[in-house]
Amino acid sequence: MTDVSRRDFVAAGAVLASAASAASLASGQARAASNPNGFMAASMPPGPGGPGRREKRGPGFQSIYAICEVTGGGEKVYGIAVEYDADINPASIALDTFRASVFPAAEGFFAGMPQEPDKNATTVAARPRAVAAIYTNAEPALRPDRKSVPGMFVIAEFQHDADLSLPTTDSDKVSLTQTKAVTTTAGAVYGPSATVWSNVGQRGNSVVIRGVDAWEQNHWWWDDTRSTWLEYSIYLPKSFLKEGGENKAYPLVLAITHSGTSYDGNCAQTLTEQCIASIWSLPEEQERHECVVITPRYERTTMNDYWEHTNDVENTYRLVESLLSNTWNYGNPNLPDRADKVLKIDPKRVYCTGWSMGAMTSLWLMAKHPGTFAGGLIIAGQQRPSDVVTLAHQNVLIITGTEDGKATPWNEKCVPVWEKAGARVTRPAELLDPELIFPLNDQQKLTQQVEGYLAKGGNITFLTFKGVDHMGSARKFFYIKAARDWLFRQETT
Repeated sequence: MTDVSRRDFVAAGAVLASAASAASLASGQARAASNPNGFMAASMPPGPGGPGRREKRGPGFQSIYAICEVTGGGEKVYGIAVEYDADINPASIALDTFRASVFPAAEGFFAGMPQEPDKNATTVAARPRAVAAIYTNAEPALRPDRKSVPGMFVIAEFQHDADLSLPTTDSDKVSLTQTKAVTTTAGAVYGPSATVWSNVGQRGNSVVIRGVDAWEQNHWWWDDTRSTWLEYSIYLPKSFLKEGGENKAYPLVLAITHSGTSYDGNCAQTLTEQCIASIWSLPEEQERHECVVITPRYERTTMNDYWEHTNDVENTYRLVESLLSNTWNYGNPNLPDRADKVLKIDPKRVYCTGWSMGAMTSLWLMAKHPGTFAGGLIIAGQQRPSDVVTLAHQNVLIITGTEDGKATPWNEKCVPVWEKAGARVTRPAELLDPELIFPLNDQQKLTQQVEGYLAKGGNITFLTFKGVDHMGSARKFFYIKAARDWLFRQETT
């Protein structure tokens, strides 16, 4: 479901040739433009094209990586990792050691919209970005403390906005010049250079995406008896990948994205253009709520605003059902930590969530298969009241915005239907303040409000935020910590 028609979005053409500062990257960009650059990190066997997999160039500089984060506003570049052939002395680096730039996304790109252009298909010059922190690391990744540890990577971290709902303007192409000398811990000096280095390569751009690179993409669930199939991606918990991990039963989160990342997209887009699925695999989230996460990639819109749906809706349930059979053993055979392991799911802790079309699909699945899902976190989705009566006896948290002209009024129509069927519905008159969502480390007031309503004993809680429209709900509401915590407290009897 969306208030915007697909016809309102048409892929923009390429802009005119860029300034000379981008000319040195032109041939690499042309190669990247022919590649949608869907990452394949966890499903790729070792070889060229990923961190630590290239052959050494010789002493000194090796390569650079864009360090990205998936936010409510899409994928953003948070820094650049510079790889050398030896550990770098952190005392030899400073904020002005490098000159860093990020290429803006192609004209007309808006994360998650249907028929959007490839964000990397741009000839606009790279724009300088200030380095806010610099430190060494053993891997191409940001460190929360921004402190150096021994390693051959120098991390040039950018300042990033605390409001994670702001739409991205970034491609994932970056460039960098070393303007001052750096020294290895062994004393070798690597002098400055006028060379403009790029992360663009023949196999796509070198990109590290926190919390997302560990996903396995392009899995296929199939049913030979019905000649049907469904493409999906899966996140496997770190403890499952350790020895004996197959002996543990894990909660399962089904995260369904929206129509903008269905048939016009690919598996990578379901994970990088919105945080709907990827937020559950962030390291800090897994530390709090370890779970398996799956997200389907549909070839069409699964459910429209006329309450009609495709067979992919039932296929999605069949995928969940197959995981509940505890026979899933399709982990990458090229990676020994997951090859031939059989995944176990805790049947009492199966959850669904989604936004827009994904929320509509989640509501439908819960209604048609009561008893399967312990809880549903529904962000800006709706169903026809008569089709979801069985939700009256399930655990549902619905969150909408006042400016959402479909999800909010349709859920209002469902409330008396659910109450008549025996539901305990908490529907406060108070409108919540979206300004309380960001920054993430300052949600105390919001948490107190949300937890207060959840404590009223309703099995269905319906909250609405003031001034938020349909698109804004995707960018903001998945960051409500109290809502995510509520989901994992639910269990089927």
